[in-house]
Amino acid sequence: MSFEIRDAAASDAPGIRRLFEKVFGTALSPEEWAWKFAQDPDGWYGVVGVLDGVIVGHYAGWGARFQLDGDGEPRLLYSVGDVATDPSVRGLGGRRGVYRAMTDAFYERVGSDGVPFCYGFPNARALRVSEKIVGSRTLLPVRLVKAPVDSFPPPPSDAEAGELADESFDPLWESARRGISHGAVRDRGRVNWRFHARPSRYYRMVWRRGRGEMTAWAALSIGDGVATVVDYLGRDEKGRDLLELFATAAEEARRLGAAHLAFWIPPGGPGRETIESLPGERLDAGFPMIVRVFDEDAVRRFGAAVHLVPSLYDLV
Repeated sequence: MSFEIRDAAASDAPGIRRLFEKVFGTALSPEEWAWKFAQDPDGWYGVVGVLDGVIVGHYAGWGARFQLDGDGEPRLLYSVGDVATDPSVRGLGGRRGVYRAMTDAFYERVGSDGVPFCYGFPNARALRVSEKIVGSRTLLPVRLVKAPVDSFPPPPSDAEAGELADESFDPLWESARRGISHGAVRDRGRVNWRFHARPSRYYRMVWRRGRGEMTAWAALSIGDGVATVVDYLGRDEKGRDLLELFATAAEEARRLGAAHLAFWIPPGGPGRETIESLPGERLDAGFPMIVRVFDEDAVRRFGAAVHLVPSLYDLV
């Protein structure tokens, strides 16, 4: 019997997908795999457990460039997910087991590469395992607001909707980033990969436009009568232009059959005051944001000021 833990490679995709289907009972299509991993503009890193040539374990993170402290070059973080171990081999790997052996290899590598922390949004069981074995901890609870679409004012006259961000998005990002000290990079290439190119999920974009340029933008994911505002940007550093943007989103949500807009309540960023002021239900999302930390100062500042949006989570 031959067993090893090693870095994952693109050629491992079929074996990892077979493992996912066995563990989760749902197939991950080649197209979804390619979008999520191979086409990620910021790359991915993973490790696999291999028994006699068969992949029996997988632990990976999707790369994401983040602004941290609002200055300098964006830093690479990893969003950890799609973790799987074949039930038949969970005793392999000596005292550590397959899962622990994979996590040790993964975090040794990303830590040595200078990644300040990795993050995730686990369910209750995965949270317990990650705390016990990985050394992760809860950074903040995830709370949301469900606001009736009828509670928003009429949309502004410059409201538009579509499915693809054009070149006018780039000046918007350059303006919006000044108000986001901690948040994911959202240039046009990343936005269109994230919200247009995904093969298995539909997103609707809305925006405002003035003098040929976007002045505010949001992306919606719609299901079960709720339109979740998964990401948004405005030019005003204090977020004073966001209510009209959200009114644009509410009108499009209503047109598509949704009765509510849902937002994550961020601890910081330009959207915090506007979202906290919205009417509607305050709910616990049912999962926290957790971190595996290499730089305590960086994660402390991040937790206090992050532009927290559902698009950090809904890769799964």
